[in-house]
Amino acid sequence: METRKKRNVRRKGMAAGVATVLAVSLLTACGANSNDGGEASGSSSSSSGGKAAQPVKFSAMVPFFAAQPPATDDSNPAFKALEDKTGVKLDVTFVPGSAYDDKVNVTLASGNLPQAIVVTNNKNSSVINAIRSGAFWEVGPYIKDFPNLQKYWNDQIATNISVDGKIYGIYRERPVARKGFLFRQDWLDNLGLQQPKTVDDIYNIAKAFTTDDPDKNGKNDTFGLALSSDGLASDTMIDLVTALGSFNKWGIQDGKATPDFMTPEYMEALKLLKKMYDEKLINQDFGAIKGTKVRDFINQGKAGMVTGSIDDANSQFTSLYKLIPDAKIGFVAGLEGPKGVKLPANSGYYGEFMFPKSSVKSEADLKNILSYFDKVLDPEVEKLFDFGVEGVHSKVENGNPVITNQELFANQVADLGQLRIAPSDLTWPTENDVMKKVKQMYKEQAPNAVPNVTEPFLSPTQAERGTDLDTIINDASIKFIMGSIDEAGFAKATEEWRKQGGDKMIDEFTQEYNKAQNK
Repeated sequence: METRKKRNVRRKGMAAGVATVLAVSLLTACGANSNDGGEASGSSSSSSGGKAAQPVKFSAMVPFFAAQPPATDDSNPAFKALEDKTGVKLDVTFVPGSAYDDKVNVTLASGNLPQAIVVTNNKNSSVINAIRSGAFWEVGPYIKDFPNLQKYWNDQIATNISVDGKIYGIYRERPVARKGFLFRQDWLDNLGLQQPKTVDDIYNIAKAFTTDDPDKNGKNDTFGLALSSDGLASDTMIDLVTALGSFNKWGIQDGKATPDFMTPEYMEALKLLKKMYDEKLINQDFGAIKGTKVRDFINQGKAGMVTGSIDDANSQFTSLYKLIPDAKIGFVAGLEGPKGVKLPANSGYYGEFMFPKSSVKSEADLKNILSYFDKVLDPEVEKLFDFGVEGVHSKVENGNPVITNQELFANQVADLGQLRIAPSDLTWPTENDVMKKVKQMYKEQAPNAVPNVTEPFLSPTQAERGTDLDTIINDASIKFIMGSIDEAGFAKATEEWRKQGGDKMIDEFTQEYNKAQNK
Protein backbone atom coordinates (compact mmCIF):
# COMPACT_ATOMS: atom_id res chain seq x y z
CA MET A 1 0.00 0.00 0.00
CA GLU A 2 1.41 3.41 -0.98
CA THR A 3 2.28 5.54 2.06
CA ARG A 4 3.73 8.94 2.86
CA LYS A 5 5.59 10.26 5.90
CA LYS A 6 4.75 13.21 8.17
CA ARG A 7 1.97 13.69 10.61
CA ASN A 8 0.65 15.12 13.89
CA VAL A 9 -2.16 15.30 16.41
CA ARG A 10 -3.38 17.06 19.41
CA ARG A 11 -5.50 14.81 21.46
CA LYS A 12 -8.17 15.79 23.86
CA GLY A 13 -9.33 13.33 26.50
CA MET A 14 -12.93 12.37 27.00
CA ALA A 15 -14.52 12.01 30.40
CA ALA A 16 -13.85 8.49 31.61
CA GLY A 17 -16.47 8.51 34.34
CA VAL A 18 -19.24 7.60 31.92
CA ALA A 19 -17.33 4.81 30.18
CA THR A 20 -19.58 2.00 31.32
CA VAL A 21 -22.77 3.87 30.48
CA LEU A 22 -21.46 4.74 27.02
CA ALA A 23 -20.38 1.19 26.26
CA VAL A 24 -23.78 -0.17 27.24
CA SER A 25 -25.57 2.50 25.22
CA LEU A 26 -23.49 1.77 22.16
CA LEU A 27 -24.15 -1.94 22.46
CA THR A 28 -27.85 -1.25 22.77
CA ALA A 29 -27.78 1.08 19.79
CA CYS A 30 -25.78 -1.42 17.77
CA GLY A 31 -28.43 -4.06 18.28
CA ALA A 32 -31.39 -1.75 17.81
CA ASN A 33 -33.61 -1.82 14.75
CA SER A 34 -34.47 1.86 14.90
CA ASN A 35 -33.01 4.08 12.21
CA ASP A 36 -31.48 6.57 14.65
CA GLY A 37 -29.04 8.10 12.20
CA GLY A 38 -30.89 7.42 8.98
CA GLU A 39 -29.25 5.44 6.19
CA ALA A 40 -26.54 6.47 3.77
CA SER A 41 -29.03 6.44 0.92
CA GLY A 42 -28.20 6.20 -2.75
CA SER A 43 -26.93 3.35 -4.86
CA SER A 44 -23.90 1.65 -3.38
CA SER A 45 -20.55 2.62 -4.84
CA SER A 46 -18.48 0.09 -6.69
CA SER A 47 -15.47 -1.58 -5.14
CA SER A 48 -13.30 1.03 -6.88
CA GLY A 49 -15.05 3.83 -5.05
CA GLY A 50 -17.06 4.94 -8.09
CA LYS A 51 -19.75 7.61 -7.90
CA ALA A 52 -23.16 6.53 -6.63
CA ALA A 53 -26.03 6.74 -9.09
CA GLN A 54 -28.04 8.84 -6.62
CA PRO A 55 -26.77 11.47 -4.18
CA VAL A 56 -25.49 9.87 -0.99
CA LYS A 57 -27.11 11.21 2.16
CA PHE A 58 -25.46 10.86 5.53
CA SER A 59 -25.21 12.62 8.86
CA ALA A 60 -22.01 13.76 10.56
CA MET A 61 -20.89 15.39 13.79
CA VAL A 62 -17.69 17.43 13.83
CA PRO A 63 -16.11 20.23 15.91
CA PHE A 64 -15.75 23.86 14.88
CA PHE A 65 -13.33 26.47 16.19
CA ALA A 66 -14.51 29.85 14.91
CA ALA A 67 -16.98 32.07 16.75
CA GLN A 68 -19.84 30.53 14.75
CA PRO A 69 -20.06 27.40 12.61
CA PRO A 70 -20.38 27.77 8.85
CA ALA A 71 -23.90 27.66 7.42
CA THR A 72 -24.94 24.31 5.97
CA ASP A 73 -27.60 25.39 3.53
CA ASP A 74 -27.80 27.21 0.20
CA SER A 75 -26.86 30.50 1.87
CA ASN A 76 -23.31 29.17 2.00
CA PRO A 77 -22.02 28.72 -1.55
CA ALA A 78 -19.01 26.76 -0.30
CA PHE A 79 -21.20 24.15 1.40
CA LYS A 80 -23.41 23.88 -1.66
CA ALA A 81 -20.34 23.42 -3.84
CA LEU A 82 -19.03 20.71 -1.50
CA GLU A 83 -22.25 18.76 -1.85
CA ASP A 84 -22.29 19.23 -5.61
CA LYS A 85 -18.67 18.19 -6.13
CA THR A 86 -18.88 15.11 -3.91
CA GLY A 87 -22.41 14.06 -4.89
CA VAL A 88 -23.67 13.99 -1.31
CA LYS A 89 -26.30 15.56 0.89
CA LEU A 90 -24.77 16.23 4.29
CA ASP A 91 -26.66 16.62 7.55
CA VAL A 92 -23.97 18.20 9.73
CA THR A 93 -23.99 18.89 13.46
CA PHE A 94 -21.22 21.35 14.33
CA VAL A 95 -20.17 21.44 17.99
CA PRO A 96 -17.85 24.05 19.59
CA GLY A 97 -14.35 22.64 19.84
CA SER A 98 -14.05 23.53 23.52
CA ALA A 99 -17.12 21.41 24.34
CA TYR A 100 -16.70 18.76 21.69
CA ASP A 101 -15.50 15.83 23.80
CA ASP A 102 -18.34 16.31 26.27
CA LYS A 103 -20.79 16.33 23.37
CA VAL A 104 -19.26 13.13 22.00
CA ASN A 105 -19.83 11.47 25.37
CA VAL A 106 -23.46 12.61 25.51
CA THR A 107 -24.07 11.54 21.92
CA LEU A 108 -22.54 8.11 22.41
CA ALA A 109 -24.51 7.59 25.61
CA SER A 110 -27.76 8.61 23.94
CA GLY A 111 -27.41 5.99 21.23
CA ASN A 112 -28.72 8.55 18.70
CA LEU A 113 -25.58 8.46 16.59
CA PRO A 114 -24.67 10.22 13.35
CA GLN A 115 -23.33 8.04 10.57
CA ALA A 116 -19.91 9.68 10.64
CA ILE A 117 -18.57 11.07 13.89
CA VAL A 118 -15.23 12.65 14.61
CA VAL A 119 -13.71 10.96 17.66
CA THR A 120 -10.75 12.88 19.01
CA ASN A 121 -9.46 10.09 21.23
CA ASN A 122 -10.08 6.52 20.21
CA LYS A 123 -8.06 5.28 23.19
CA ASN A 124 -10.84 6.39 25.54
CA SER A 125 -12.26 3.41 27.43
CA SER A 126 -15.82 3.95 26.23
CA VAL A 127 -14.72 3.97 22.61
CA ILE A 128 -12.43 0.95 23.04
CA ASN A 129 -15.22 -0.97 24.76
CA ALA A 130 -17.62 -0.05 21.97
CA ILE A 131 -15.11 -1.06 19.30
CA ARG A 132 -14.46 -4.40 20.95
CA SER A 133 -18.20 -4.95 21.26
CA GLY A 134 -18.66 -4.45 17.51
CA ALA A 135 -20.33 -1.03 17.64
CA PHE A 136 -18.11 0.55 14.95
CA TRP A 137 -17.22 -0.59 11.47
CA GLU A 138 -13.71 -1.84 10.83
CA VAL A 139 -12.64 0.21 7.80
CA GLY A 140 -9.07 -1.00 7.29
CA PRO A 141 -9.99 -3.70 4.74
CA TYR A 142 -11.85 -1.16 2.56
CA ILE A 143 -9.05 1.38 2.07
CA LYS A 144 -7.61 -0.50 -0.91
CA ASP A 145 -10.93 -0.12 -2.74
CA PHE A 146 -10.62 3.66 -2.92
CA PRO A 147 -7.66 5.02 -4.92
CA ASN A 148 -7.42 8.42 -3.23
CA LEU A 149 -7.71 6.94 0.24
CA GLN A 150 -5.05 4.39 -0.62
CA LYS A 151 -2.68 7.13 -1.73
CA TYR A 152 -3.48 9.18 1.39
CA TRP A 153 -2.94 6.26 3.75
CA ASN A 154 0.12 6.19 6.04
CA ASP A 155 0.93 2.99 7.89
CA GLN A 156 2.50 4.69 10.91
CA ILE A 157 -0.53 6.88 11.53
CA ALA A 158 -2.74 3.85 11.00
CA THR A 159 -0.73 2.05 13.68
CA ASN A 160 -1.22 5.01 16.01
CA ILE A 161 -5.02 4.91 15.65
CA SER A 162 -5.34 1.12 15.63
CA VAL A 163 -7.12 -0.85 18.33
CA ASP A 164 -6.04 -4.46 18.72
CA GLY A 165 -4.27 -4.18 15.41
CA LYS A 166 -7.36 -3.12 13.45
CA ILE A 167 -8.41 0.20 11.93
CA TYR A 168 -11.81 1.60 12.89
CA GLY A 169 -11.64 5.06 11.40
CA ILE A 170 -10.28 7.45 8.79
CA TYR A 171 -7.68 9.64 10.44
CA ARG A 172 -7.60 13.39 9.94
CA GLU A 173 -3.95 13.97 9.17
CA ARG A 174 -1.93 16.74 10.77
CA PRO A 175 1.77 17.62 10.48
CA VAL A 176 4.24 16.35 13.05
CA ALA A 177 6.18 19.57 13.69
CA ARG A 178 3.27 21.91 14.28
CA LYS A 179 3.43 23.20 17.83
CA GLY A 180 5.14 26.43 18.76
CA PHE A 181 4.93 30.02 19.94
CA LEU A 182 2.99 32.69 18.06
CA PHE A 183 3.70 36.34 18.81
CA ARG A 184 3.18 39.94 17.77
CA GLN A 185 6.02 40.46 15.33
CA ASP A 186 5.24 44.18 15.12
CA TRP A 187 5.74 44.42 18.89
CA LEU A 188 9.13 42.77 18.56
CA ASP A 189 9.98 45.25 15.81
CA ASN A 190 8.82 48.18 17.94
CA LEU A 191 11.10 47.06 20.76
CA GLY A 192 14.04 46.09 18.58
CA LEU A 193 13.87 42.45 19.71
CA GLN A 194 14.60 39.26 17.80
CA GLN A 195 12.28 36.27 17.55
CA PRO A 196 12.64 33.80 20.44
CA LYS A 197 15.23 31.05 20.04
CA THR A 198 15.51 29.73 23.61
CA VAL A 199 13.34 29.27 26.69
CA ASP A 200 15.09 32.27 28.27
CA ASP A 201 13.99 34.34 25.27
CA ILE A 202 10.37 33.46 26.00
CA TYR A 203 10.68 34.97 29.46
CA ASN A 204 12.59 38.06 28.29
CA ILE A 205 10.18 38.80 25.46
CA ALA A 206 7.14 38.26 27.71
CA LYS A 207 8.60 40.73 30.17
CA ALA A 208 9.29 43.31 27.48
CA PHE A 209 5.78 42.89 26.10
CA THR A 210 4.43 43.60 29.60
CA THR A 211 6.63 46.46 30.76
CA ASP A 212 8.01 48.27 27.72
CA ASP A 213 4.84 49.54 26.02
CA PRO A 214 5.20 47.37 22.90
CA ASP A 215 2.16 48.90 21.17
CA LYS A 216 3.51 52.43 21.80
CA ASN A 217 0.23 53.81 23.09
CA GLY A 218 1.71 55.20 26.31
CA LYS A 219 -0.40 52.90 28.49
CA ASN A 220 0.42 49.97 30.74
CA ASP A 221 -2.19 47.73 29.10
CA THR A 222 -0.36 44.74 27.63
CA PHE A 223 1.09 41.49 28.91
CA GLY A 224 3.42 38.84 27.59
CA LEU A 225 1.96 35.32 27.34
CA ALA A 226 -1.71 34.38 26.99
CA LEU A 227 -2.32 31.08 28.76
CA SER A 228 -5.34 28.80 29.22
CA SER A 229 -5.99 26.00 31.66
CA ASP A 230 -6.29 23.32 28.99
CA GLY A 231 -3.61 24.80 26.75
CA LEU A 232 -1.16 24.59 29.65
CA ALA A 233 -0.96 20.82 29.28
CA SER A 234 -1.62 20.42 25.57
CA ASP A 235 0.76 23.12 24.36
CA THR A 236 2.69 25.37 26.70
CA MET A 237 4.21 22.83 29.09
CA ILE A 238 5.23 20.32 26.44
CA ASP A 239 6.73 23.12 24.32
CA LEU A 240 8.88 24.17 27.27
CA VAL A 241 9.65 20.69 28.64
CA THR A 242 10.83 19.30 25.31
CA ALA A 243 12.91 22.42 24.66
CA LEU A 244 14.55 21.88 28.04
CA GLY A 245 15.52 18.39 26.91
CA SER A 246 12.87 16.10 28.39
CA PHE A 247 9.98 13.99 27.11
CA ASN A 248 6.94 14.76 25.07
CA LYS A 249 4.38 13.54 27.62
CA TRP A 250 5.98 10.09 27.91
CA GLY A 251 9.48 8.73 27.41
CA ILE A 252 11.65 5.83 28.46
CA GLN A 253 13.91 6.34 31.47
CA ASP A 254 15.92 3.57 33.14
CA GLY A 255 14.03 1.04 31.03
CA LYS A 256 10.59 2.20 32.18
CA ALA A 257 7.88 4.32 30.64
CA THR A 258 8.04 7.65 32.47
CA PRO A 259 5.69 10.66 32.32
CA ASP A 260 7.26 14.06 31.74
CA PHE A 261 6.04 15.50 35.05
CA MET A 262 8.36 13.11 36.89
CA THR A 263 11.40 14.77 35.31
CA PRO A 264 13.41 17.77 36.57
CA GLU A 265 12.69 19.63 33.34
CA TYR A 266 8.97 19.68 34.08
CA MET A 267 9.55 21.36 37.42
CA GLU A 268 11.95 23.80 35.76
CA ALA A 269 9.21 24.77 33.30
CA LEU A 270 6.66 25.12 36.11
CA LYS A 271 9.00 27.41 38.03
CA LEU A 272 9.49 29.57 34.95
CA LEU A 273 5.74 29.94 34.42
CA LYS A 274 5.24 30.68 38.12
CA LYS A 275 7.85 33.42 37.91
CA MET A 276 6.08 34.85 34.87
CA TYR A 277 2.72 34.62 36.63
CA ASP A 278 4.06 36.34 39.75
CA GLU A 279 5.44 39.14 37.60
CA LYS A 280 2.08 39.43 35.82
CA LEU A 281 3.56 38.48 32.48
CA ILE A 282 0.71 35.92 32.17
CA ASN A 283 -3.04 36.59 32.38
CA GLN A 284 -3.95 36.13 36.02
CA ASP A 285 -7.20 34.34 35.21
CA PHE A 286 -5.63 31.63 33.06
CA GLY A 287 -7.02 28.87 35.31
CA ALA A 288 -10.53 29.84 34.19
CA ILE A 289 -9.74 30.27 30.47
CA LYS A 290 -10.38 27.35 28.12
CA GLY A 291 -10.15 26.57 24.46
CA THR A 292 -9.91 29.17 21.75
CA LYS A 293 -10.84 32.01 24.10
CA VAL A 294 -7.15 32.33 24.86
CA ARG A 295 -6.66 33.78 21.37
CA ASP A 296 -8.99 36.64 22.27
CA PHE A 297 -6.16 38.23 24.24
CA ILE A 298 -4.14 38.44 21.04
CA ASN A 299 -7.06 39.51 18.87
CA GLN A 300 -7.94 42.29 21.31
CA GLY A 301 -4.39 43.64 21.27
CA LYS A 302 -3.78 42.80 24.92
CA ALA A 303 -1.25 39.93 24.80
CA GLY A 304 1.90 39.42 22.80
CA MET A 305 2.37 35.64 22.74
CA VAL A 306 0.38 32.42 22.77
CA THR A 307 1.21 28.76 22.25
CA GLY A 308 -0.54 26.62 19.69
CA SER A 309 -0.26 25.42 16.12
CA ILE A 310 1.95 27.66 14.04
CA ASP A 311 -0.53 27.57 11.15
CA ASP A 312 -2.93 29.49 13.41
CA ALA A 313 -0.96 32.51 12.23
CA ASN A 314 -2.73 32.22 8.91
CA SER A 315 -6.33 31.97 10.05
CA GLN A 316 -6.98 32.77 13.70
CA PHE A 317 -6.16 36.46 13.98
CA THR A 318 -8.58 38.07 11.52
CA SER A 319 -10.09 40.11 14.36
CA LEU A 320 -6.67 41.46 15.28
CA TYR A 321 -5.99 42.67 11.74
CA LYS A 322 -9.42 44.28 11.64
CA LEU A 323 -8.69 46.08 14.93
CA ILE A 324 -5.05 46.86 14.13
CA PRO A 325 -4.44 46.69 10.37
CA ASP A 326 -0.66 47.02 10.76
CA ALA A 327 -0.36 44.13 13.22
CA LYS A 328 1.90 41.23 12.26
CA ILE A 329 2.02 37.70 13.67
CA GLY A 330 5.29 35.77 13.79
CA PHE A 331 5.91 32.23 14.95
CA VAL A 332 8.57 29.68 15.83
CA ALA A 333 8.37 25.89 16.16
CA GLY A 334 11.12 24.57 18.37
CA LEU A 335 13.40 26.24 20.90
CA GLU A 336 17.06 25.55 21.52
CA GLY A 337 18.03 23.80 24.74
CA PRO A 338 20.60 21.39 26.14
CA LYS A 339 19.85 18.80 23.44
CA GLY A 340 19.58 21.23 20.55
CA VAL A 341 16.40 22.57 19.01
CA LYS A 342 13.44 20.49 20.19
CA LEU A 343 9.67 20.61 20.04
CA PRO A 344 6.89 18.11 20.83
CA ALA A 345 5.91 15.88 17.93
CA ASN A 346 2.26 15.43 17.22
CA SER A 347 0.89 12.00 16.42
CA GLY A 348 0.01 12.52 12.78
CA TYR A 349 -3.70 13.14 13.17
CA TYR A 350 -6.32 15.11 15.04
CA GLY A 351 -9.18 12.75 15.53
CA GLU A 352 -10.67 10.26 13.15
CA PHE A 353 -13.99 9.73 11.45
CA MET A 354 -15.69 6.63 12.84
CA PHE A 355 -18.82 4.92 11.58
CA PRO A 356 -21.34 3.41 14.04
CA LYS A 357 -23.07 0.23 12.91
CA SER A 358 -26.29 1.40 14.55
CA SER A 359 -26.68 4.15 11.95
CA VAL A 360 -24.59 2.79 9.06
CA LYS A 361 -26.70 -0.30 8.47
CA SER A 362 -24.88 -2.13 5.71
CA GLU A 363 -21.58 -2.55 3.94
CA ALA A 364 -23.10 -0.75 0.96
CA ASP A 365 -23.93 2.24 3.14
CA LEU A 366 -20.41 2.24 4.54
CA LYS A 367 -18.93 2.22 1.05
CA ASN A 368 -21.16 5.11 0.04
CA ILE A 369 -19.84 7.15 2.96
CA LEU A 370 -16.25 6.12 2.34
CA SER A 371 -16.68 7.25 -1.27
CA TYR A 372 -17.26 10.77 0.06
CA PHE A 373 -13.92 10.70 1.88
CA ASP A 374 -12.28 9.41 -1.28
CA LYS A 375 -13.80 12.27 -3.28
CA VAL A 376 -12.69 15.02 -0.87
CA LEU A 377 -9.14 14.05 -1.86
CA ASP A 378 -9.81 14.96 -5.50
CA PRO A 379 -7.82 18.09 -6.48
CA GLU A 380 -10.93 20.14 -7.28
CA VAL A 381 -12.47 19.42 -3.87
CA GLU A 382 -9.16 20.09 -2.11
CA LYS A 383 -9.08 23.43 -3.91
CA LEU A 384 -12.61 24.21 -2.71
CA PHE A 385 -11.64 23.60 0.91
CA ASP A 386 -8.52 25.75 0.59
CA PHE A 387 -9.83 28.62 -1.55
CA GLY A 388 -13.61 28.50 -1.43
CA VAL A 389 -15.76 29.29 -4.45
CA GLU A 390 -14.22 31.16 -7.34
CA GLY A 391 -15.82 34.58 -7.69
CA VAL A 392 -17.01 34.55 -4.07
CA HIS A 393 -14.03 33.75 -1.88
CA SER A 394 -11.25 33.66 -4.46
CA LYS A 395 -10.18 34.43 -8.00
CA VAL A 396 -7.73 32.93 -10.45
CA GLU A 397 -4.49 34.79 -11.16
CA ASN A 398 -2.03 33.41 -13.69
CA GLY A 399 -3.87 30.12 -13.61
CA ASN A 400 -3.84 29.73 -9.83
CA PRO A 401 -6.47 30.43 -7.14
CA VAL A 402 -6.04 33.34 -4.74
CA ILE A 403 -8.31 34.17 -1.79
CA THR A 404 -9.88 37.61 -2.24
CA ASN A 405 -12.14 37.85 0.81
CA GLN A 406 -10.38 36.44 3.86
CA GLU A 407 -13.17 37.32 6.30
CA LEU A 408 -15.85 35.66 4.19
CA PHE A 409 -13.59 32.65 3.71
CA ALA A 410 -13.11 32.40 7.49
CA ASN A 411 -16.86 32.55 8.07
CA GLN A 412 -18.06 30.24 5.30
CA VAL A 413 -15.20 27.91 4.40
CA ALA A 414 -12.52 27.52 7.08
CA ASP A 415 -14.43 25.25 9.46
CA LEU A 416 -15.90 23.23 6.61
CA GLY A 417 -12.41 21.77 6.72
CA GLN A 418 -13.56 19.72 9.71
CA LEU A 419 -15.49 17.64 7.17
CA ARG A 420 -12.42 16.80 5.15
CA ILE A 421 -9.32 14.71 5.21
CA ALA A 422 -6.18 16.02 3.50
CA PRO A 423 -2.47 15.28 3.36
CA SER A 424 -0.57 17.62 5.65
CA ASP A 425 1.96 18.44 2.92
CA LEU A 426 -0.67 19.64 0.45
CA THR A 427 0.64 22.84 -1.16
CA TRP A 428 -0.58 25.42 -3.68
CA PRO A 429 1.49 27.74 -5.91
CA THR A 430 -0.35 30.82 -4.70
CA GLU A 431 -0.20 30.14 -0.98
CA ASN A 432 0.52 33.29 0.94
CA ASP A 433 3.88 34.00 2.52
CA VAL A 434 2.63 32.93 5.95
CA MET A 435 1.66 29.43 4.83
CA LYS A 436 4.79 29.06 2.74
CA LYS A 437 6.82 29.81 5.85
CA VAL A 438 4.62 27.53 7.99
CA LYS A 439 5.05 24.55 5.68
CA GLN A 440 8.76 25.19 5.33
CA MET A 441 8.99 25.14 9.13
CA TYR A 442 7.03 21.87 9.21
CA LYS A 443 9.75 20.30 7.07
CA GLU A 444 12.72 21.91 8.79
CA GLN A 445 11.60 21.05 12.30
CA ALA A 446 10.27 17.53 11.70
CA PRO A 447 13.69 15.98 12.55
CA ASN A 448 13.69 17.93 15.84
CA ALA A 449 10.22 16.79 16.91
CA VAL A 450 10.25 14.60 20.04
CA PRO A 451 7.69 11.77 19.85
CA ASN A 452 5.50 10.52 22.64
CA VAL A 453 6.84 6.98 22.86
CA THR A 454 3.52 5.58 24.12
CA GLU A 455 1.48 6.86 21.18
CA PRO A 456 0.97 3.49 19.44
CA PHE A 457 0.25 1.59 22.67
CA LEU A 458 -2.90 0.80 24.61
CA SER A 459 -2.97 1.10 28.36
CA PRO A 460 -6.23 -0.17 29.87
CA THR A 461 -5.66 2.11 32.86
CA GLN A 462 -5.15 5.14 30.65
CA ALA A 463 -8.26 4.24 28.67
CA GLU A 464 -10.33 3.90 31.82
CA ARG A 465 -8.84 6.58 34.05
CA GLY A 466 -6.54 8.67 31.88
CA THR A 467 -8.66 11.81 31.91
CA ASP A 468 -9.00 11.77 35.71
CA LEU A 469 -5.28 11.12 36.13
CA ASP A 470 -4.38 13.92 33.72
CA THR A 471 -6.63 16.24 35.71
CA ILE A 472 -4.68 15.54 38.91
CA ILE A 473 -1.45 16.72 37.32
CA ASN A 474 -2.92 19.60 35.35
CA ASP A 475 -4.72 20.95 38.42
CA ALA A 476 -1.54 20.65 40.45
CA SER A 477 0.40 22.46 37.72
CA ILE A 478 -2.10 25.31 37.69
CA LYS A 479 -2.00 25.55 41.49
CA PHE A 480 1.80 25.58 41.48
CA ILE A 481 1.94 28.38 38.91
CA MET A 482 -0.64 30.39 40.84
CA GLY A 483 1.21 29.80 44.10
CA SER A 484 -1.35 27.83 46.08
CA ILE A 485 0.97 24.79 46.35
CA ASP A 486 4.76 24.42 46.42
CA GLU A 487 7.09 21.66 45.25
CA ALA A 488 6.02 19.48 48.17
CA GLY A 489 2.40 19.97 47.16
CA PHE A 490 3.18 19.01 43.59
CA ALA A 491 5.05 15.93 44.80
CA LYS A 492 1.98 15.00 46.84
CA ALA A 493 -0.18 15.29 43.71
CA THR A 494 2.28 13.07 41.85
CA GLU A 495 2.00 10.44 44.57
CA GLU A 496 -1.78 10.65 44.33
CA TRP A 497 -1.51 10.16 40.57
CA ARG A 498 0.58 7.04 41.15
CA LYS A 499 -1.83 5.60 43.72
CA GLN A 500 -4.91 6.29 41.61
CA GLY A 501 -3.57 4.25 38.72
CA GLY A 502 -0.45 5.98 37.47
CA ASP A 503 1.91 3.22 38.57
CA LYS A 504 -0.25 0.67 36.81
CA MET A 505 -0.21 2.81 33.67
CA ILE A 506 3.59 2.98 33.83
CA ASP A 507 3.75 -0.81 34.04
CA GLU A 508 1.31 -1.29 31.16
CA PHE A 509 3.14 1.11 28.85
CA THR A 510 6.49 -0.39 29.80
CA GLN A 511 5.25 -3.86 28.90
CA GLU A 512 3.84 -2.66 25.59
CA TYR A 513 7.04 -0.81 24.77
CA ASN A 514 9.17 -3.86 25.53
CA LYS A 515 6.94 -6.07 23.37
CA ALA A 516 7.35 -3.67 20.46
CA GLN A 517 11.13 -3.58 20.90
CA ASN A 518 11.32 -7.37 20.86
CA LYS A 519 9.32 -7.83 17.66
